[in-house]
Amino acid sequence: MKYTLLIALIFVCIPVAANNTDIHENAGTRAMTFLKIGVGAEAMSMGESQVAAADDLYASYWNPAGLARLRQPQLALMHNRWFADINHEFVGFALPLKGAGTFGASASFLSFGELQGRDRDGNETTIFRPYDLALILSYARGFGSSLAFGANAKFLREQIADESGTGIAFDLGGLYNFPEIPLALGFNAQHVGPRVKFIEEAFGLPFTFRVGVAYRLWSDALLLTTDIIRPSDNDIAIGVGAGYTIGNVLHLRTGYKYKIGGNDLGAISGLRGGFGLTFLRFQIDYALIPFGVLGLTHRVSLVANF
Repeated sequence: MKYTLLIALIFVCIPVAANNTDIHENAGTRAMTFLKIGVGAEAMSMGESQVAAADDLYASYWNPAGLARLRQPQLALMHNRWFADINHEFVGFALPLKGAGTFGASASFLSFGELQGRDRDGNETTIFRPYDLALILSYARGFGSSLAFGANAKFLREQIADESGTGIAFDLGGLYNFPEIPLALGFNAQHVGPRVKFIEEAFGLPFTFRVGVAYRLWSDALLLTTDIIRPSDNDIAIGVGAGYTIGNVLHLRTGYKYKIGGNDLGAISGLRGGFGLTFLRFQIDYALIPFGVLGLTHRVSLVANF
């Protein structure tokens, strides 16, 4: 009975999409907005609600405290085929050291492909290739079997034609696992740092605060998650997700992300879905995410344990 009530409580958080899609007053006022693009197909397919469930190298994005759950070295790779020929890549490595915590290093790269430059009169100039880059160092440590904290330090660079901007940012996450019940709580304060100067103006970073809960049932076969996401440049969003594992091999996942006031690209754009396969020391995951009129996007990610 308590499981039924918990499931109902989590999924009642999925509201009916509203027609009000007013633009937030801070939209478009932040630098390095690529930092808000999530990594890892598993997390994305579960409504981007992973702050209390992250337990692999992709935790460096969702909640660096989750890196404390690693028990062996791990490599992670992700390819995100986004819309309009934009590609998003992630690569990372983490090393847990007994008694010293978990150390990690990763990189996130967003490429916009080739763009045709034009002058003020609209005449063609040179081809340029804009990109965004984040180089990340991570550390996490557990305190007993229930509590863990983690942090990231990030070097950021944004290049557009001949102009560029650089900056630094930090994340701080915490995780608590209840000892008597399979329930976890987590938080993550993301993208904390000084303003970034681009050309002649300086802009703040897209600070985001996440808090969430994860509940595991049936010997961890079923995972239910809920996150509340508060960005500094947009409305509050709620993500919910469910994942079911069959025979420790096949992982089925679904989720929904809803922005309070209505999803900008329509109700369908909040849907998430995907699956994963575990074989020996490897896990490969896929996520399908609609972007309204912009079409479907695809993420493939890999985790390898050593």
